[in-house]
Amino acid sequence: MTDALPDPTRPEPGRGEEVLVRLQQLLLEAEGLDDFLRSLVRLAATALPLPVHCSVTLSSENRAHPYTAAASDDLVDRFDQKQYEVNEGPCLETLRTGAPHRVDDIDDEERFGSFPELAREHGLRSMFALPLAPPRQHVAGVLNMYSTERHTFTRAVREEAVVFAGYASGALGVALRFAGEQRFSLDLQSAISSRTVIDQALGIVMVQQSCSSDRAFEILTRASQQRNVKLRDLAADLVTKVGGQPPSVRPLWPRRSPLSGERASAFRETDEG
Repeated sequence: MTDALPDPTRPEPGRGEEVLVRLQQLLLEAEGLDDFLRSLVRLAATALPLPVHCSVTLSSENRAHPYTAAASDDLVDRFDQKQYEVNEGPCLETLRTGAPHRVDDIDDEERFGSFPELAREHGLRSMFALPLAPPRQHVAGVLNMYSTERHTFTRAVREEAVVFAGYASGALGVALRFAGEQRFSLDLQSAISSRTVIDQALGIVMVQQSCSSDRAFEILTRASQQRNVKLRDLAADLVTKVGGQPPSVRPLWPRRSPLSGERASAFRETDEG
């Protein structure tokens, strides 16, 4: 059923604060967005009064379809993939509408086409899908909670799940922001590195051909087109031949995370190239 949000102001005393502190710790300790999401689903699987299986579904402009960014175990990872294949289920409805959806007993469920049978095949009997919507943003994803027991998500359990999802939404917003800024920084670093290498090659051509910088650029551009090689790669090859070693460009930012103080490079990609 489509589920009206319970009152998020009524968690077990102190429990919501503990979850918030733990999520803050996850942000500080994470080595990247993927690492944060893996830790998030592991925490979600144990944060409720009873254990559940959890996953996070994300949808981005760079992907044509939703995808599971993290799962607490292989069971829900496999199940999510099947759910995407049939394109039906509470997870996808929540992603589309921004409203939470739950199934109390899969044997009584008549919505979502082939989804109920798919859930039974995987041994899942009840589920609760909650939107992950960072402040002032559209729904970024869905927190999926699955149980092998019927009627797991009572009102009391749902209230705690809503509180968790609210805190998780804020943490996800921070993680996505830093991941986006890191991506921008990497793109900027790559662009500046390319420009630096090309400028070095232009200087070499200017000396060899006794020409202006504009003429040197024309020479490099024509050679790039004739050889069907990217201008940056051609420039790097020229600098390597003349200098005896590949060009190197120093990074433009310190290798420390703004989130973790002395801890190195949280949310920094490892394959910088």
